[in-house]
Amino acid sequence: MSIGSVPGYPSPRPSPFQSLAHPSFRRLWFAAWLWMTCMMMELAVASWLVLDLTDSPMEVALVGTFRMLPMFVLGLVAGELADRFSKKRLLVIAQALNVTGAATMLLLVATGLVAPWHVYVCTFLIGMAMTTDFPARRGYFAEIFDASRLTNAIAMETAAMMGSFMLGPLMGGLLIAAIGFDGSYAVMVGFFVVSLLLVASVRASDPVQGRLGTESAVAQVVAGLRNTRRNQTLWSVFVVTAVVNFLGFPFMQMVPVIARDVLGVGSSLYGLLAASIGIGSFSGALLLAALRIQRPGAFFCLGALLLLISIALFASSEVYLLSLVMLVVAGLGQAGFASMQSAITLQAAPPEMRGRAIGAVLLGIGLHPLGAVVVGTLAEVIGPQLALAALAGSGVVIVATLRWMYPPLQGWPWSGPPPETGRATAAAPPPRASTPAPSPTTTTAVQPAEPVPQHRGGGESQ
Repeated sequence: MSIGSVPGYPSPRPSPFQSLAHPSFRRLWFAAWLWMTCMMMELAVASWLVLDLTDSPMEVALVGTFRMLPMFVLGLVAGELADRFSKKRLLVIAQALNVTGAATMLLLVATGLVAPWHVYVCTFLIGMAMTTDFPARRGYFAEIFDASRLTNAIAMETAAMMGSFMLGPLMGGLLIAAIGFDGSYAVMVGFFVVSLLLVASVRASDPVQGRLGTESAVAQVVAGLRNTRRNQTLWSVFVVTAVVNFLGFPFMQMVPVIARDVLGVGSSLYGLLAASIGIGSFSGALLLAALRIQRPGAFFCLGALLLLISIALFASSEVYLLSLVMLVVAGLGQAGFASMQSAITLQAAPPEMRGRAIGAVLLGIGLHPLGAVVVGTLAEVIGPQLALAALAGSGVVIVATLRWMYPPLQGWPWSGPPPETGRATAAAPPPRASTPAPSPTTTTAVQPAEPVPQHRGGGESQ
Protein backbone atom coordinates (compact mmCIF):
# COMPACT_ATOMS: atom_id res chain seq x y z
CA MET A 1 0.00 0.00 0.00
CA SER A 2 1.37 3.42 -0.84
CA ILE A 3 1.58 6.25 1.65
CA GLY A 4 -0.95 8.33 -0.18
CA SER A 5 -3.59 5.66 0.34
CA VAL A 6 -3.03 5.11 4.08
CA PRO A 7 -5.92 6.58 6.08
CA GLY A 8 -4.81 9.13 8.61
CA TYR A 9 -1.40 9.71 7.03
CA PRO A 10 -0.60 13.47 6.98
CA SER A 11 -1.54 15.20 3.76
CA PRO A 12 1.32 16.13 1.45
CA ARG A 13 3.06 19.40 2.21
CA PRO A 14 4.97 21.43 -0.36
CA SER A 15 8.32 20.56 1.20
CA PRO A 16 11.33 19.08 -0.59
CA PHE A 17 11.80 16.76 2.41
CA GLN A 18 8.27 15.35 2.60
CA SER A 19 9.29 11.84 1.50
CA LEU A 20 11.71 11.59 4.44
CA ALA A 21 8.65 11.42 6.73
CA HIS A 22 8.32 7.76 5.73
CA PRO A 23 10.61 5.73 8.06
CA SER A 24 11.50 3.07 5.48
CA PHE A 25 12.40 5.66 2.86
CA ARG A 26 14.40 7.59 5.42
CA ARG A 27 16.54 4.49 6.07
CA LEU A 28 16.87 3.75 2.38
CA TRP A 29 17.82 7.35 1.64
CA PHE A 30 20.54 7.45 4.29
CA ALA A 31 21.80 4.03 3.17
CA ALA A 32 21.91 5.26 -0.42
CA TRP A 33 23.82 8.39 0.57
CA LEU A 34 26.38 6.27 2.45
CA TRP A 35 26.96 3.72 -0.29
CA MET A 36 26.99 6.23 -3.16
CA THR A 37 29.54 8.33 -1.28
CA CYS A 38 31.58 5.16 -0.71
CA MET A 39 31.34 4.21 -4.38
CA MET A 40 32.69 7.60 -5.46
CA MET A 41 35.37 7.35 -2.76
CA GLU A 42 36.31 3.86 -3.97
CA LEU A 43 36.57 5.04 -7.57
CA ALA A 44 38.95 7.85 -6.55
CA VAL A 45 41.04 5.62 -4.29
CA ALA A 46 41.19 2.75 -6.79
CA SER A 47 42.23 5.10 -9.62
CA TRP A 48 45.04 6.62 -7.55
CA LEU A 49 46.13 3.15 -6.39
CA VAL A 50 46.39 1.82 -9.95
CA LEU A 51 48.27 4.95 -10.99
CA ASP A 52 50.66 4.37 -8.10
CA LEU A 53 51.11 0.69 -9.04
CA THR A 54 51.45 1.02 -12.82
CA ASP A 55 52.15 4.65 -13.79
CA SER A 56 49.93 3.89 -16.82
CA PRO A 57 47.02 6.10 -17.97
CA MET A 58 45.56 3.13 -19.83
CA GLU A 59 45.42 0.97 -16.72
CA VAL A 60 43.91 3.82 -14.72
CA ALA A 61 41.20 4.16 -17.40
CA LEU A 62 40.38 0.47 -16.98
CA VAL A 63 39.18 1.18 -13.43
CA GLY A 64 36.28 3.19 -14.88
CA THR A 65 35.76 0.59 -17.60
CA PHE A 66 35.26 -2.23 -15.12
CA ARG A 67 33.09 -0.05 -12.87
CA MET A 68 30.60 0.75 -15.66
CA LEU A 69 30.80 -2.52 -17.60
CA PRO A 70 28.07 -4.26 -15.53
CA MET A 71 25.58 -1.53 -16.47
CA PHE A 72 26.00 -2.28 -20.16
CA VAL A 73 26.13 -6.07 -19.80
CA LEU A 74 23.62 -6.62 -16.98
CA GLY A 75 21.46 -3.49 -16.82
CA LEU A 76 18.46 -4.89 -18.65
CA VAL A 77 18.74 -8.21 -16.81
CA ALA A 78 18.77 -6.36 -13.47
CA GLY A 79 15.55 -4.60 -14.46
CA GLU A 80 13.89 -7.92 -15.20
CA LEU A 81 15.09 -9.37 -11.86
CA ALA A 82 13.58 -6.39 -10.05
CA ASP A 83 10.20 -7.27 -11.59
CA ARG A 84 10.47 -10.97 -10.74
CA PHE A 85 11.95 -11.10 -7.24
CA SER A 86 11.81 -9.34 -3.89
CA LYS A 87 13.26 -5.87 -4.30
CA LYS A 88 14.40 -5.72 -0.69
CA ARG A 89 16.31 -8.97 -1.16
CA LEU A 90 18.02 -7.56 -4.25
CA LEU A 91 18.97 -4.42 -2.32
CA VAL A 92 20.51 -6.54 0.44
CA ILE A 93 22.43 -8.58 -2.14
CA ALA A 94 23.74 -5.38 -3.71
CA GLN A 95 25.06 -4.11 -0.37
CA ALA A 96 26.62 -7.51 0.34
CA LEU A 97 28.50 -7.23 -2.96
CA ASN A 98 29.76 -3.81 -1.88
CA VAL A 99 31.03 -5.16 1.44
CA THR A 100 32.69 -8.10 -0.31
CA GLY A 101 34.50 -5.94 -2.85
CA ALA A 102 35.77 -3.38 -0.31
CA ALA A 103 36.76 -6.02 2.29
CA THR A 104 38.69 -8.00 -0.34
CA MET A 105 40.60 -4.87 -1.35
CA LEU A 106 41.33 -4.07 2.30
CA LEU A 107 42.83 -7.54 2.80
CA LEU A 108 44.93 -7.35 -0.38
CA VAL A 109 46.25 -3.86 0.32
CA ALA A 110 47.00 -4.58 3.99
CA THR A 111 49.00 -7.72 3.08
CA GLY A 112 50.87 -6.03 0.24
CA LEU A 113 49.58 -8.52 -2.32
CA VAL A 114 47.44 -6.12 -4.34
CA ALA A 115 47.85 -6.05 -8.12
CA PRO A 116 45.93 -4.04 -10.74
CA TRP A 117 43.78 -7.01 -11.74
CA HIS A 118 42.58 -7.30 -8.15
CA VAL A 119 41.39 -3.70 -8.34
CA TYR A 120 39.53 -4.39 -11.60
CA VAL A 121 37.75 -7.45 -10.20
CA CYS A 122 36.68 -5.69 -7.01
CA THR A 123 35.51 -2.54 -8.77
CA PHE A 124 33.54 -4.78 -11.15
CA LEU A 125 31.82 -6.34 -8.12
CA ILE A 126 30.90 -2.89 -6.83
CA GLY A 127 29.66 -2.00 -10.34
CA MET A 128 27.44 -5.11 -10.22
CA ALA A 129 26.04 -3.86 -6.92
CA MET A 130 25.22 -0.48 -8.50
CA THR A 131 23.53 -2.17 -11.45
CA THR A 132 21.46 -4.46 -9.21
CA ASP A 133 20.46 -1.64 -6.87
CA PHE A 134 19.34 0.89 -9.51
CA PRO A 135 16.07 -0.70 -10.77
CA ALA A 136 15.25 -2.47 -7.51
CA ARG A 137 15.50 0.70 -5.42
CA ARG A 138 13.25 2.72 -7.73
CA GLY A 139 10.74 -0.10 -7.93
CA TYR A 140 10.73 -0.24 -4.14
CA PHE A 141 9.94 3.48 -3.98
CA ALA A 142 6.95 2.90 -6.28
CA GLU A 143 5.59 0.35 -3.79
CA ILE A 144 5.69 2.66 -0.76
CA PHE A 145 4.70 5.98 -2.39
CA ASP A 146 1.85 7.07 -4.60
CA ALA A 147 2.56 9.06 -7.75
CA SER A 148 2.36 12.47 -6.06
CA ARG A 149 5.12 11.55 -3.60
CA LEU A 150 7.21 9.33 -5.84
CA THR A 151 8.63 12.31 -7.71
CA ASN A 152 9.78 13.90 -4.46
CA ALA A 153 11.38 10.63 -3.33
CA ILE A 154 13.36 10.31 -6.55
CA ALA A 155 14.35 13.99 -6.34
CA MET A 156 15.65 13.47 -2.81
CA GLU A 157 17.75 10.53 -3.94
CA THR A 158 19.08 12.61 -6.84
CA ALA A 159 20.23 15.21 -4.31
CA ALA A 160 21.99 12.48 -2.33
CA MET A 161 23.71 11.27 -5.49
CA MET A 162 24.92 14.77 -6.43
CA GLY A 163 26.20 15.26 -2.89
CA SER A 164 28.09 11.96 -3.05
CA PHE A 165 29.80 13.08 -6.27
CA MET A 166 31.14 16.02 -4.30
CA LEU A 167 31.98 14.35 -0.98
CA GLY A 168 33.22 10.91 -2.10
CA PRO A 169 36.27 11.91 -4.18
CA LEU A 170 37.23 14.59 -1.67
CA MET A 171 37.13 12.09 1.19
CA GLY A 172 39.05 9.56 -0.90
CA GLY A 173 41.91 11.96 -1.60
CA LEU A 174 42.11 13.15 2.01
CA LEU A 175 42.00 9.60 3.39
CA ILE A 176 44.82 8.45 1.12
CA ALA A 177 46.99 11.30 2.40
CA ALA A 178 46.00 10.77 6.05
CA ILE A 179 45.79 6.99 6.58
CA GLY A 180 46.91 5.40 3.32
CA PHE A 181 45.17 2.97 0.98
CA ASP A 182 44.50 0.31 3.63
CA GLY A 183 42.92 2.85 5.99
CA SER A 184 40.80 4.23 3.14
CA TYR A 185 39.40 0.79 2.35
CA ALA A 186 38.76 0.14 6.05
CA VAL A 187 36.59 3.27 6.19
CA MET A 188 34.71 2.09 3.07
CA VAL A 189 34.04 -1.33 4.60
CA GLY A 190 32.57 0.36 7.67
CA PHE A 191 30.30 2.61 5.59
CA PHE A 192 29.15 -0.30 3.42
CA VAL A 193 28.35 -2.42 6.49
CA VAL A 194 26.22 0.38 7.95
CA SER A 195 24.42 0.73 4.61
CA LEU A 196 23.77 -3.03 4.54
CA LEU A 197 22.31 -2.97 8.06
CA LEU A 198 20.05 -0.03 7.20
CA VAL A 199 18.69 -1.77 4.10
CA ALA A 200 18.17 -5.02 6.01
CA SER A 201 16.20 -3.16 8.69
CA VAL A 202 13.59 -1.80 6.27
CA ARG A 203 10.14 -3.25 7.03
CA ALA A 204 8.07 -1.72 4.24
CA SER A 205 5.73 -3.85 2.17
CA ASP A 206 7.60 -5.55 -0.62
CA PRO A 207 5.29 -7.73 -2.70
CA VAL A 208 7.01 -10.12 -5.03
CA GLN A 209 5.92 -9.46 -8.58
CA GLY A 210 4.69 -12.22 -10.80
CA ARG A 211 6.78 -13.44 -13.68
CA LEU A 212 6.74 -11.38 -16.81
CA GLY A 213 5.16 -13.96 -19.02
CA THR A 214 6.84 -15.91 -21.80
CA GLU A 215 8.52 -12.98 -23.55
CA SER A 216 12.28 -13.41 -23.39
CA ALA A 217 14.66 -10.74 -22.15
CA VAL A 218 16.06 -10.44 -25.68
CA ALA A 219 12.58 -9.81 -27.08
CA GLN A 220 12.01 -7.10 -24.47
CA VAL A 221 15.28 -5.40 -25.41
CA VAL A 222 14.40 -5.49 -29.09
CA ALA A 223 10.93 -4.05 -28.44
CA GLY A 224 12.37 -1.23 -26.35
CA LEU A 225 14.98 -0.34 -28.96
CA ARG A 226 12.37 -0.45 -31.73
CA ASN A 227 10.13 1.95 -29.82
CA THR A 228 13.06 4.27 -29.17
CA ARG A 229 14.03 4.31 -32.84
CA ARG A 230 10.48 5.14 -33.92
CA ASN A 231 10.16 8.12 -31.57
CA GLN A 232 12.24 11.14 -32.59
CA THR A 233 12.47 12.54 -29.06
CA LEU A 234 13.53 9.24 -27.51
CA TRP A 235 16.00 8.63 -30.33
CA SER A 236 17.60 12.05 -30.01
CA VAL A 237 18.00 11.60 -26.23
CA PHE A 238 19.52 8.15 -26.75
CA VAL A 239 22.02 9.36 -29.36
CA VAL A 240 23.14 12.39 -27.33
CA THR A 241 23.45 10.17 -24.24
CA ALA A 242 25.61 7.70 -26.16
CA VAL A 243 27.86 10.45 -27.55
CA VAL A 244 28.37 12.14 -24.17
CA ASN A 245 29.11 8.87 -22.39
CA PHE A 246 31.53 7.72 -25.10
CA LEU A 247 33.37 11.01 -25.71
CA GLY A 248 32.79 13.02 -22.53
CA PHE A 249 32.42 11.16 -19.25
CA PRO A 250 35.58 8.99 -19.64
CA PHE A 251 37.51 12.16 -18.76
CA MET A 252 37.02 11.18 -15.11
CA GLN A 253 39.51 8.34 -15.53
CA MET A 254 42.15 10.88 -16.64
CA VAL A 255 41.70 13.28 -13.72
CA PRO A 256 44.26 11.48 -11.46
CA VAL A 257 46.77 11.30 -14.33
CA ILE A 258 46.42 15.01 -15.13
CA ALA A 259 46.43 15.93 -11.43
CA ARG A 260 49.74 14.20 -10.78
CA ASP A 261 51.60 14.45 -14.09
CA VAL A 262 50.36 17.79 -15.49
CA LEU A 263 49.25 19.87 -12.50
CA GLY A 264 51.85 18.39 -10.15
CA VAL A 265 49.60 17.90 -7.10
CA GLY A 266 49.27 15.13 -4.54
CA SER A 267 46.36 13.00 -3.42
CA SER A 268 44.62 15.67 -1.30
CA LEU A 269 44.41 18.26 -4.08
CA TYR A 270 43.53 15.47 -6.51
CA GLY A 271 40.57 14.61 -4.28
CA LEU A 272 39.41 18.23 -4.36
CA LEU A 273 39.82 18.32 -8.15
CA ALA A 274 37.79 15.12 -8.57
CA ALA A 275 35.13 16.48 -6.21
CA SER A 276 34.79 19.77 -8.10
CA ILE A 277 32.46 18.33 -10.75
CA GLY A 278 30.23 17.17 -7.90
CA ILE A 279 30.28 20.68 -6.46
CA GLY A 280 29.09 22.02 -9.82
CA SER A 281 26.47 19.27 -10.21
CA PHE A 282 25.06 19.79 -6.73
CA SER A 283 24.91 23.57 -7.19
CA GLY A 284 23.32 23.14 -10.61
CA ALA A 285 20.70 20.75 -9.24
CA LEU A 286 19.70 23.27 -6.57
CA LEU A 287 19.50 26.03 -9.18
CA LEU A 288 17.43 23.93 -11.58
CA ALA A 289 14.94 23.09 -8.82
CA ALA A 290 13.85 26.76 -8.85
CA LEU A 291 13.42 26.97 -12.64
CA ARG A 292 10.52 26.12 -14.92
CA ILE A 293 11.85 24.66 -18.14
CA GLN A 294 9.56 24.85 -21.19
CA ARG A 295 11.92 23.15 -23.63
CA PRO A 296 13.61 20.31 -21.74
CA GLY A 297 15.22 18.95 -24.91
CA ALA A 298 17.03 22.23 -25.46
CA PHE A 299 18.16 22.31 -21.82
CA PHE A 300 19.35 18.70 -22.09
CA CYS A 301 21.38 19.38 -25.22
CA LEU A 302 22.84 22.68 -24.00
CA GLY A 303 23.87 20.98 -20.74
CA ALA A 304 25.68 18.31 -22.77
CA LEU A 305 27.47 21.00 -24.80
CA LEU A 306 28.52 22.92 -21.69
CA LEU A 307 29.87 19.69 -20.18
CA LEU A 308 31.90 18.80 -23.28
CA ILE A 309 33.27 22.32 -23.82
CA SER A 310 34.36 22.51 -20.18
CA ILE A 311 36.13 19.14 -20.45
CA ALA A 312 38.02 20.34 -23.53
CA LEU A 313 39.10 23.49 -21.67
CA PHE A 314 40.08 21.43 -18.61
CA ALA A 315 42.27 19.29 -20.87
CA SER A 316 44.02 22.42 -22.14
CA SER A 317 44.77 23.85 -18.68
CA GLU A 318 48.05 23.51 -16.82
CA VAL A 319 46.98 25.74 -13.91
CA TYR A 320 45.34 23.96 -10.96
CA LEU A 321 42.85 26.70 -10.09
CA LEU A 322 41.70 27.06 -13.70
CA SER A 323 41.33 23.28 -13.97
CA LEU A 324 39.23 23.30 -10.79
CA VAL A 325 36.94 26.02 -12.17
CA MET A 326 36.51 24.19 -15.47
CA LEU A 327 35.38 21.03 -13.69
CA VAL A 328 32.90 23.00 -11.57
CA VAL A 329 31.44 24.43 -14.81
CA ALA A 330 31.40 20.91 -16.28
CA GLY A 331 29.36 19.87 -13.24
CA LEU A 332 26.81 22.59 -14.00
CA GLY A 333 26.48 21.17 -17.51
CA GLN A 334 26.15 17.67 -16.11
CA ALA A 335 23.28 18.82 -13.87
CA GLY A 336 21.32 20.13 -16.86
CA PHE A 337 22.12 17.07 -18.97
CA ALA A 338 21.31 14.48 -16.31
CA SER A 339 18.26 16.27 -14.90
CA MET A 340 16.47 16.36 -18.23
CA GLN A 341 17.55 12.95 -19.50
CA SER A 342 15.05 10.79 -17.62
CA ALA A 343 12.32 13.46 -17.48
CA ILE A 344 12.22 13.69 -21.28
CA THR A 345 12.30 9.92 -21.68
CA LEU A 346 9.46 9.31 -19.22
CA GLN A 347 7.29 12.01 -20.82
CA ALA A 348 7.89 10.92 -24.42
CA ALA A 349 7.39 7.17 -23.93
CA PRO A 350 3.95 5.57 -23.57
CA PRO A 351 3.34 4.26 -20.03
CA GLU A 352 3.70 0.61 -21.00
CA MET A 353 7.11 1.27 -22.57
CA ARG A 354 8.71 3.58 -20.02
CA GLY A 355 10.87 0.94 -18.38
CA ARG A 356 12.24 -0.23 -21.70
CA ALA A 357 12.80 3.36 -22.81
CA ILE A 358 14.91 3.92 -19.70
CA GLY A 359 16.65 0.65 -20.55
CA ALA A 360 17.59 2.05 -23.94
CA VAL A 361 19.09 5.11 -22.19
CA LEU A 362 21.10 2.71 -20.01
CA LEU A 363 22.53 1.17 -23.16
CA GLY A 364 23.74 4.63 -24.17
CA ILE A 365 25.27 5.11 -20.72
CA GLY A 366 26.90 1.70 -21.14
CA LEU A 367 29.19 3.10 -23.85
CA HIS A 368 31.23 4.71 -21.07
CA PRO A 369 33.54 1.66 -20.64
CA LEU A 370 34.41 1.64 -24.34
CA GLY A 371 35.10 5.38 -24.21
CA ALA A 372 37.36 4.85 -21.17
CA VAL A 373 39.41 2.29 -23.11
CA VAL A 374 39.71 4.66 -26.06
CA VAL A 375 40.81 7.64 -23.98
CA GLY A 376 43.26 5.48 -22.04
CA THR A 377 44.80 4.10 -25.24
CA LEU A 378 45.10 7.57 -26.77
CA ALA A 379 46.60 8.93 -23.56
CA GLU A 380 49.39 6.35 -23.76
CA VAL A 381 50.21 7.51 -27.30
CA ILE A 382 49.58 11.28 -27.40
CA GLY A 383 49.24 12.17 -23.71
CA PRO A 384 46.16 12.61 -21.50
CA GLN A 385 45.56 16.29 -22.31
CA LEU A 386 45.50 15.88 -26.07
CA ALA A 387 43.46 12.67 -25.79
CA LEU A 388 40.77 14.38 -23.71
CA ALA A 389 40.73 17.48 -25.91
CA ALA A 390 40.34 15.38 -29.06
CA LEU A 391 37.46 13.32 -27.70
CA ALA A 392 35.61 16.19 -26.02
CA GLY A 393 36.10 18.42 -29.07
CA SER A 394 34.67 15.72 -31.31
CA GLY A 395 31.74 15.43 -28.91
CA VAL A 396 31.04 19.16 -29.15
CA VAL A 397 30.87 18.97 -32.95
CA ILE A 398 28.62 15.88 -32.94
CA VAL A 399 26.19 17.15 -30.29
CA ALA A 400 25.95 20.56 -31.99
CA THR A 401 25.14 18.75 -35.25
CA LEU A 402 22.47 16.64 -33.51
CA ARG A 403 20.95 19.81 -32.06
CA TRP A 404 20.68 21.21 -35.60
CA MET A 405 19.23 17.94 -36.95
CA TYR A 406 16.51 17.15 -34.40
CA PRO A 407 13.71 19.63 -33.51
CA PRO A 408 13.24 18.30 -29.94
CA LEU A 409 16.78 19.52 -29.13
CA GLN A 410 16.40 22.99 -30.63
CA GLY A 411 15.50 26.39 -29.24
CA TRP A 412 16.23 27.81 -25.79
CA PRO A 413 14.95 26.43 -22.47
CA TRP A 414 12.56 29.36 -21.85
CA SER A 415 11.66 30.24 -25.44
CA GLY A 416 8.25 28.57 -25.48
CA PRO A 417 6.73 25.09 -25.53
CA PRO A 418 8.79 22.34 -27.16
CA PRO A 419 7.87 20.65 -30.42
CA GLU A 420 5.85 17.45 -30.46
CA THR A 421 7.70 14.73 -28.57
CA GLY A 422 5.53 12.29 -30.41
CA ARG A 423 4.57 8.89 -29.17
CA ALA A 424 4.72 7.85 -32.77
CA THR A 425 4.63 4.43 -34.19
CA ALA A 426 6.24 5.39 -37.44
CA ALA A 427 10.00 5.57 -37.89
CA ALA A 428 11.74 8.65 -36.55
CA PRO A 429 11.26 11.45 -39.07
CA PRO A 430 14.30 12.62 -40.97
CA PRO A 431 16.25 15.61 -39.70
CA ARG A 432 14.71 19.02 -40.29
CA ALA A 433 11.27 17.59 -40.96
CA SER A 434 8.37 19.95 -40.38
CA THR A 435 7.54 20.26 -36.72
CA PRO A 436 4.07 19.09 -35.64
CA ALA A 437 1.89 21.07 -33.30
CA PRO A 438 3.03 21.10 -29.69
CA SER A 439 1.94 18.14 -27.62
CA PRO A 440 -0.12 18.73 -24.49
CA THR A 441 2.07 16.20 -22.72
CA THR A 442 5.17 18.30 -23.18
CA THR A 443 3.99 21.87 -22.75
CA THR A 444 3.87 21.45 -18.99
CA ALA A 445 6.99 22.80 -17.40
CA VAL A 446 9.39 20.08 -16.37
CA GLN A 447 10.70 20.25 -12.86
CA PRO A 448 14.35 19.28 -13.10
CA ALA A 449 14.37 17.51 -9.77
CA GLU A 450 12.04 14.82 -11.07
CA PRO A 451 14.19 12.48 -13.18
CA VAL A 452 15.43 9.10 -12.07
CA PRO A 453 19.13 9.60 -11.48
CA GLN A 454 21.81 8.04 -13.83
CA HIS A 455 25.37 6.67 -12.39
CA ARG A 456 27.94 8.49 -14.10
CA GLY A 457 28.94 8.33 -14.22
CA GLY A 458 30.46 8.66 -13.00
CA GLY A 459 31.50 10.07 -11.66
CA GLU A 460 29.08 7.70 -12.78
CA SER A 461 27.83 8.36 -16.15
CA GLN A 462 24.56 9.88 -16.82
